[in-house]
Amino acid sequence: MRFLGLLVGGILCAEPSAFELQSGATKQELNTLKNSNKNLGDILTTLKGQTDGLLQGQEGLRSLVEGQGIRLKKAIDALSVHSDKLRALKSTQETQADLIKQQADLINTLKAQIQTNQETLANFEKKNQETQKLLEDMRADFATKLQKLQKSIDSQANANNQKLKELVALQSQMLRSKKEQDFNKDPAQKEAIDKEAHALFETKRYQGAQERFAWLASLPYKSAYMNYMAGESAYFAKSYQSAINFFKKSAMLDDKTSYMPTLLYHTALAFKHIKNHANYKKFLQTLSRLYPESEQGKKAKNLLEQKPKKTLK
Repeated sequence: MRFLGLLVGGILCAEPSAFELQSGATKQELNTLKNSNKNLGDILTTLKGQTDGLLQGQEGLRSLVEGQGIRLKKAIDALSVHSDKLRALKSTQETQADLIKQQADLINTLKAQIQTNQETLANFEKKNQETQKLLEDMRADFATKLQKLQKSIDSQANANNQKLKELVALQSQMLRSKKEQDFNKDPAQKEAIDKEAHALFETKRYQGAQERFAWLASLPYKSAYMNYMAGESAYFAKSYQSAINFFKKSAMLDDKTSYMPTLLYHTALAFKHIKNHANYKKFLQTLSRLYPESEQGKKAKNLLEQKPKKTLK
């Protein structure tokens, strides 16, 4: 810019005066000077364009330099971060190296311990043979005893189950017997109770039948027969003393009945069951004498003569 100012100033100073323009030589020089001025104007225009270009280039260069500076700063910052990471990695590697060394020392220690344990185990296995043999003998003996114990337990369990079944059956029988013993003791229902008592007797539910026959006899209702049937029920229920008592009441009320041979025969057998052999023999003799042609009279005669071990019913 300074150079352009000096150049313009020189040109203006070289312009001819009014006196010089009046001569011919001066006109020629003036034309030459004009041409020179034109050339200088062109040069000036060119220089100005170049100057503007340089200025623009300088501005672009400055922007480029600033951009490079920013990128350079970023690169420096990144290098700083990488440097920190490398230092941390180096520290980690050193720590891992120490840890690896410690692990290597531990592995060596473990190897030594394993070797010692193997030697100890070898000695133990050598000494363990007799112990193992003893344990095998103990196991075999224990298995034998356990098998015997299991058989004993099974046998006892079976016996207990059988007893339990018997108890359940007995309880059921007792409950049924109690239920059968409970009945509506209404004299107005004596005929129905009579039928019920006979039905129970026919199905061998003697306890319920005995209760009903005895109650009917006490009304009184067919007392001789009802006492007889109560005695029969007691006899087949193996309540022999009760049977004897009922038979005695029946015979005292009426001793001319069709069932008298059976009454005397079962009375004799009831005495035998309670170990009263004198009355047993006495009733057999009475039966065989009073009713010799009856089935029971013939059985009584055979018993008196043969004296069999088994009791006949």
